[in-house]
Amino acid sequence: MHILFVIGSLGCGGAESQLLMLMRGLAGHGHVPQLFVLDADGPLRVEVEAAGIPVIDGGYRSRDVKLCRGFQLLRALWRLWRHLRCTRPEVIHGFLPLTNLFAAIAGRLAATPLIVTSRRALNFHQDRVPGWRYLDRLSCRLSHVVTANSEAVRADTLLREGGDPAKIRVIYNGLDAMRFQQAAPRRQTVRQSLGLDATHVVMIIVANLIPYKGHADLLQATARLLPQFPELRLLVVGQDRGIGDQLRAQARMLGVAQAVQWLGLRQDVPGLLAAADIYISASYEEGFSNALLEALAAGKAVVATHVGGTPEMLEQGELGILVEAGDIDGLAKALRGLLADPLRRAQLGRLAAAKVAQRYDIERMVEQYVVLYRDRAMRYAS
Repeated sequence: MHILFVIGSLGCGGAESQLLMLMRGLAGHGHVPQLFVLDADGPLRVEVEAAGIPVIDGGYRSRDVKLCRGFQLLRALWRLWRHLRCTRPEVIHGFLPLTNLFAAIAGRLAATPLIVTSRRALNFHQDRVPGWRYLDRLSCRLSHVVTANSEAVRADTLLREGGDPAKIRVIYNGLDAMRFQQAAPRRQTVRQSLGLDATHVVMIIVANLIPYKGHADLLQATARLLPQFPELRLLVVGQDRGIGDQLRAQARMLGVAQAVQWLGLRQDVPGLLAAADIYISASYEEGFSNALLEALAAGKAVVATHVGGTPEMLEQGELGILVEAGDIDGLAKALRGLLADPLRRAQLGRLAAAKVAQRYDIERMVEQYVVLYRDRAMRYAS
């Protein structure tokens, strides 16, 4: 099958990484994926092209002035329609809200046999920009099928927008668990590079510095734990999206600055997870967190907030400890229990690694998409 994927950029986000894995897997199965990107300038472009996947640039540039960007979006939609008319793929698949809309409109205008759009997070963007609810409804109605990466995302979409439940198909994210398991022998080397020794107990959060990711709550919880566990260290991995200075000031005010390492955006996440003992997801909203899935695959004991698809991933608390979002006391209590019990940390980590490697194998994800594309394309072509 010839499948055209559509996405906004090639940054190092979870959706972009999942798409790259999917396209590689499809190519490995003999299919022909192509990628249309609104703004093709991004760090993942090299990896996409190295995988032999053609990249079509929509010509949008987020750094340009607003008036230019509006024209560029219209031009990108026209380029997408023209490319569909010229290449005639069996499937077009949009991956995020704006490109869902583009894929659905261009796919209908070009009479593409199968139009697939995606819901990869809870639809809070509709609350922030109310008009998005109507645009999402439009892209859904123009699609033949909509994929969701968790039951929570599917339920949220139906609650907000209604529509045909049979149209929304859940396909969980996948990952290469071996990549994280193979990093385990690097634990001591990575810890030494970070100035950590055998006495330190290390917590880690991998999330861009965005208010809803809950970093502020985690810093408060850390302040409550540090007097009892002076050897505690917290690694904060993620790109500063505007609140970095505020969080650092909070850490100083709470007296935990010496226990926190701000590592920024990193490409060596498997090694950093290997160096850690506990992973925390303190987020107020998640669809199906790739970072949390990677932590489980790395065999880390996990404390995570009960939001979105996280309870599904943790099997309602079997694979990690769930706390309510914003409950700093509950977060500190859960972390305190794990910090005091190395045996429980190890048991949780082993169980999580085994289950995640089996349930979220990347080949399983690719096969589910292949079945979806083939069955639906045949149905709508007939």
